Amino acid sequence: MKKQRHDGLKPLSHHHHHALVQAMELKQANAEKTDKSLGQFIRNLIDYWEKDAVYHFRDEEEVLLPLYEVFAEKPDTELMNEMLYQHIQIRSLVYAVRENREDPYEKMNRLGELLENNVRFEEREIFPMIEEAVPDKYLYQVYGKFHRDSYSGF
Repeated sequence: MKKQRHDGLKPLSHHHHHALVQAMELKQANAEKTDKSLGQFIRNLIDYWEKDAVYHFRDEEEVLLPLYEVFAEKPDTELMNEMLYQHIQIRSLVYAVRENREDPYEKMNRLGELLENNVRFEEREIFPMIEEAVPDKYLYQVYGKFHRDSYSGF
């Protein structure tokens, strides 16, 4: 039976849902069945990035990982490094889409794949690792420190 996400981390999982929606849209960029223009795809990406994703990454990097580091007996630096590297890759592709119009659809498709992979990795590897290491009391306390997303306010 799948363990339910700790209440303290639910805002981040909720943000992940919106990231998956964005990833799906990015992977559909330049598909024959879409009625969105390149400009619409880019505007949607920038809107999502500036209102939510940049803050979500900060929450994970500046709140969640340091909290894990405090309580983990043997921190899994390999998993933390992988997460941070994925964040770097995503940030660089967002920058590339915004600043360089060369192969924009290819970049958006790749960004969609990276975003989806990052969400799956965090939900399956990072969050369970954190839930195991950090006492409940501190996971509940961290809940109020996370960004409220622009989609639902969660």
